[in-house]
Amino acid sequence: MDFLQQLNEWGQNGILRYGLVDTILSIVLIVLLSVLISKYLTHLIRRLKPRNQPILLKIKKVVVCVIALYAILTLFVPAQAILNPLLASGGIVAVVLGLAAQETVGNLISGMMILLFRPFHINDLVRVNNGEYVGTVVEITVRHTVIQTFENTRIIIPNAQMNTAVLENISDIHSAKADFLYVTIAYDSDLDKAITLIEQEVARHPKYCDPRSPQEKEEGVPEVIVRVTDFKDSGIELRATVYSNDNSTCFIMLSDLRIAIKQRFDEEGIEMPYPKRDVYIREIQKKEELH
Repeated sequence: MDFLQQLNEWGQNGILRYGLVDTILSIVLIVLLSVLISKYLTHLIRRLKPRNQPILLKIKKVVVCVIALYAILTLFVPAQAILNPLLASGGIVAVVLGLAAQETVGNLISGMMILLFRPFHINDLVRVNNGEYVGTVVEITVRHTVIQTFENTRIIIPNAQMNTAVLENISDIHSAKADFLYVTIAYDSDLDKAITLIEQEVARHPKYCDPRSPQEKEEGVPEVIVRVTDFKDSGIELRATVYSNDNSTCFIMLSDLRIAIKQRFDEEGIEMPYPKRDVYIREIQKKEELH
């Protein structure tokens, strides 16, 4: 016991901070922790499968090695005389670089959060900031996310903005998605007939999904619901609730239905009005001028 105590105290006065035995145990512990952390980060990066995976693995290796080496050097008294001035000057440089690269670092951190928690995936249809951007996610990097819109435009959004935006993942819906189709008919058109035609055209579309449960079908709940929503200046506004299993093709389905309903209305004599005003001219009999 005395021998171990003497051995531990050897070199503590001028070389080692905690004694020989404590220093050896500390070095072994630092190496083991570094290996475990390195393996965990490697597993995490490979599981997330980012686009720049090789670069991230190299950065991970350098960062872990530098931190482990610094932790080991702090155990030696002579090394502290060299590390302390370097840390002081390095701290100033780090502050300057941090302020200059604040936006870039924010995007990188947000990118790691997106890759870790996966609020959306490649090929997901998303709506950002209540419709400011709507499209399909085609690329996710550590710095930015790329969305391809319906107009075939590629929008590059920094991850810091994506991480704080109001995001609706339209593809992340396990049941049928509802959308609304608005149609306006003239006041003198047959309202019941127009509703029936809309119900028929919606129900026969191949992309339409019947949302009714078996019990609702037995109870006679209509397959397509059409409501009168407003009395406009030029006509009556109708709204049909349209369901689709494939959320990414809902936009195309609504376009098809507008064309089909317009053709059926033309065939059946249902008028779709445009803004107009009736002008009444009242004749005013001129009074004889007084002499």
